[in-house]
Amino acid sequence: MTLELFSGTRARIRPQVAAFTALCGVAAAAGSLLTWVSARGPRPAMGMAHTSLARMLVYSFAHTGSFWRSAAFAIFILGVVMVIGALAGVRTLAVLAGLLALAGAGMWTGLVVHYFNTPGLPNSHYLNPANLPWGDLRAGAWLTITGAVLGLVSAFWLRRRPAG
Repeated sequence: MTLELFSGTRARIRPQVAAFTALCGVAAAAGSLLTWVSARGPRPAMGMAHTSLARMLVYSFAHTGSFWRSAAFAIFILGVVMVIGALAGVRTLAVLAGLLALAGAGMWTGLVVHYFNTPGLPNSHYLNPANLPWGDLRAGAWLTITGAVLGLVSAFWLRRRPAG
């Protein structure tokens, strides 16, 4: 006997792909809670947990005292939504959550480089990626970015086309 999700008249869910996509969602959610960058110069070792989501959405760096208003909470929720979308077989939900998590991770990384590279020049368009080399990215960044990318790609293979 198989679950109705895995067999039926609709396109069938591939259980291995659903499990992999759900694991990617767990990685993205867990990565949001960890440290993202190591300390270098004026930049402290930090993660997303104390970055204000409301200020980040207008591309401004500000600290928040509440985890519930942080960027980490938003990425955590997107990881959970990716897990739910994968296990329910809702490809659109899993793809959208992965895409938004990846966009949030990229925006936070760019914002940190911009803020600590030009702290006195808020309107500056000069970014020097040498101030954030690959070696400075820590486990949280790698888990979230890798989980979002692999979850996004694997979600496209979540359902099998019906035969005939």
